[in-house]
Parts: sequence; structure tokens; C-alpha cells
Amino acid sequence: MKKSMILILMLSCIPVAQAASPADVAAAARVIQQTAKLLEKYAAAGIELEAPTPRADSDGKYVMPYTADGATTAWADKALQASVGSAAGKEAGKKAGGLLAKKVPFGGLMGKKVTDTAGSQGAIMAAGGWEFIRETSDQSFDSVDETAVYLHVSHADGPGYAEALSAAFDIYPDLKKRYSGAIKKAQQDAKKAQKEKKKNKDKDNGSASVVKEASDS
Repeated sequence: MKKSMILILMLSCIPVAQAASPADVAAAARVIQQTAKLLEKYAAAGIELEAPTPRADSDGKYVMPYTADGATTAWADKALQASVGSAAGKEAGKKAGGLLAKKVPFGGLMGKKVTDTAGSQGAIMAAGGWEFIRETSDQSFDSVDETAVYLHVSHADGPGYAEALSAAFDIYPDLKKRYSGAIKKAQQDAKKAQKEKKKNKDKDNGSASVVKEASDS
């Protein structure tokens, strides 16, 4: 109870108007580049990912920054336009988290929670709040990994992807953490499926040959 009260008090001191800043966009661009480089060997082997099918509503846990027709959502645009003051707000979150780490036992973990929570809540406010976010969205997922794979497969090559992704990262810190790992796992699963398919095909061809030889004799 005491830790929860401290967390609430620390958060109350942090500015809420935080959004995707130019630094966030640059960070998202680096994640995209690193992920693309990581997956080059799979592409060379002819392994391509298929985009998961999103929910046709905004009721899932992870709302897409793109509409079904491929346009960026109004909330994503709003978050990017509200980037002024973002860096200052996020710095305040870091300072509050650092102070908590010094003053409270196990405060390091709580301090990180303060920073992540402050950033996420600030980004939500900058994007117009949850009601606006859901009203201006028509796609969502319940899985963070499927969210990452869908965004990468469907939009990574499009203009403005780093900006849209940074808006999503700010609202969903766990998406930022899982983005590269989720896509890499999907590629590994696709590679395993490809090998299994080839193995079954070779097995079927072998069985067909045995049957043919038996019939010929």
C-alpha cells in the first residue's frame, strides 16, 4: 500500500502532455533498421512473413496507428503534432524514477515503472485520450507479438512508418520492447514451418515412389 501511494505521488508530479518527439522517431527508425538487418538472412533464404489478421475493431488491447485502408490514424497524427514539450516531460519522468530509486527499498524497479507509466500515460493524453484513440481506429490486436509482426510486414516499407511506430511505442512500451524479438521469432517459426513442409513433401514423394515400384513389379 505504501509503495502504491508513493508511486501515485511521484506520477502526480510529472507533466502529462508527452508525445512522440523527434528523438522518439529517430529511436523508432533505429529499431526498424536493426530489425531489417537482423532479418536479411531469412529474406535471402526466401522466407517471407505473412501479416496476421487484425480485429476489425478498436476493442483489442493494442490499437493500430493505421486504419484498414492504410492511412495513419487521427490519434497517431495528433500525437506527432503534439511533440513539443515531450522531451521535457519524459525527462521529468526519468528524474522522478531516479529519486524513487534512491529513497525507497527496491525503488529501482518502481522507478522504472514510474518512468514507463508516465511516458505511456503522457502519450495517451497527447494522442487525445483513450476514447479518441479508439474512436479513430478500426483495427486492433490482443497480442503484442502479432501487433509487431503486422506493423512490420504491412507498413515497414511505407512512408512515415518510423513516425507512426514511435506513436505506438509511446503508448505501448511493451511493444517497443518486443518489436524486434517478436518479428525474429515469427521468422524463426516460418523457417521451421518451411522445413517441416519440405520434410513432409519429401516423405510423401518417397511413399509415392514405393507404391509405384510395388505396382510396377
